Amino acid sequence: MNINRFMNVARWNFAINRSQYLKLALSLFLVMSLPLLMFILKTIWVFGITHNTEWALASVPGTSLGTWMSGCFVFALPILAGYTFHNLLTKQTRIKELTLPASNGEKFIFHALVTIGGAFLTYVVSFFLLAALQYLFVGIVYGFSYAQWIPYTSIFFGNSEITQAGLPILEDGAAFWLALIMDLGLIAFVSTFVLGNAIKYKHNVLWTYLFHWGLGFLTIFCLGLCMPLLADVDLDWLKNLDIDQITIGFRWVVIIFLTAVTVFCWWLSYRLYCRAQITTKRNK
Repeated sequence: MNINRFMNVARWNFAINRSQYLKLALSLFLVMSLPLLMFILKTIWVFGITHNTEWALASVPGTSLGTWMSGCFVFALPILAGYTFHNLLTKQTRIKELTLPASNGEKFIFHALVTIGGAFLTYVVSFFLLAALQYLFVGIVYGFSYAQWIPYTSIFFGNSEITQAGLPILEDGAAFWLALIMDLGLIAFVSTFVLGNAIKYKHNVLWTYLFHWGLGFLTIFCLGLCMPLLADVDLDWLKNLDIDQITIGFRWVVIIFLTAVTVFCWWLSYRLYCRAQITTKRNK
């Protein structure tokens, strides 16, 4: 990898697509800020009627706002991942992309960093900016004795997020493995949208979501067909199995499967990007 060529690709890309990147970042910021905006309007309205500071600040968005922000990012990340190869959307932009004086690997890494990495950077900056705005608003209008920072809620799952999801946590070890599986699942899910964009340049986010919905429906349908077949099967032998060993084995099967899906999606995305043409059957 040549760092000079990589930086040239970055400068060219930002010069061409600066407005699009700003629009995506601003859209994510505005969606994340909705609870804060509602809190400010509600606070002003309640205080104007009651002139009671404690009543007006009864709904300070603390942990709920942090959870909302992280939830918005988790929802937006697959959509933003679908813009990884947005430079291949039209014939004209494909010609410019394919004729850039840089290797496929350098261009591919840049696109991955600017979408996935850029989305995460936007989330972090927006989170702490909104937390500071909330703190300053309460402090300046009602006094800093009432101000409080919004607790940070990680996008990666931990004990609190798993508990909020209604999943029972019996011990720290179980919580760690469940959180790890959920994180790997999120990464694998986002990776499928990168692959979807490498396959189809237009409407790829919609097609990827349809693929997941269809796959989920087919899985449930097949399970429904298999359930009657198990009605007459003698399952008493399961009582003699070591449940802990089964749980550990299943855990590693899931982890290996999610890791393999992630690696496969990125590998195939790179192969398809290297084979990109001006016009194909899927992308005219």
